[in-house]
Amino acid sequence: MGIDPSINSTGICIYNGKKYIYYNIVGSMTKKMAAFTHKHLNIISYEKLKDKKTEYFEKEQQKSINIFNICKIIEGLIKKYKPTCIAMEGVSYGSIGSAALVDLSGLNFAIRMMIMKYNINMIIIPPTSVKKAAVANGQADKQIMVDAWKRLDKNIADITEIKIDDLADSYFILQCANNGV
Repeated sequence: MGIDPSINSTGICIYNGKKYIYYNIVGSMTKKMAAFTHKHLNIISYEKLKDKKTEYFEKEQQKSINIFNICKIIEGLIKKYKPTCIAMEGVSYGSIGSAALVDLSGLNFAIRMMIMKYNINMIIIPPTSVKKAAVANGQADKQIMVDAWKRLDKNIADITEIKIDDLADSYFILQCANNGV
C-alpha cells in the first residue's frame, strides 16, 4: 500500500497481486467527483471541518477531528486489504514556515501511529526521492508525475475530469518501496 497523505486529498495505491486499486480520500466532494465512476479508482469523502472558528482551541479541535477521520478511512482500507507493508511519503521539511506543514506533520504521524498499531512494516520515503525515482527530477511538477503514471498504468490513462496528482504520487511511493528506494 502506498500513501500520499494530505488533509484535502490523500492518495492511496493498493496492489492486490493482480492490479492496482486507487482510493482518493477528499475533504470536500466536487460535483465532478460525485458523478465520477471508474473501476480502478474510488473516491471517499469525509466531512472536513473548516477552521473558521475564532478561538484557537476550536480550530485545533477541528483539525484533530479531520485527521482522525482520514485515519479511520485508512484503517478501514488496512482491515479490508491486509497489507504486509505500507509505504508513505514523509514530511516535506522544505515547506518550513508554512502553517500547512504543521497540519501535514500531524496527519503523517497519526497515520504512522495507526500503522504501528497493526504491526505492519512501514517505509517512509522522502518526497524528493519519490519524484527522482519516478521521473529523474526531484523538483518535478504534478503534471509530469501524472503523465508518467498514466504511461505505466494503462487502467487509469483515461482519467481526465478530476484531480489525480495525489494518486500518481501514491503509485510512485509504492513503486519506491518495491524497488528499495
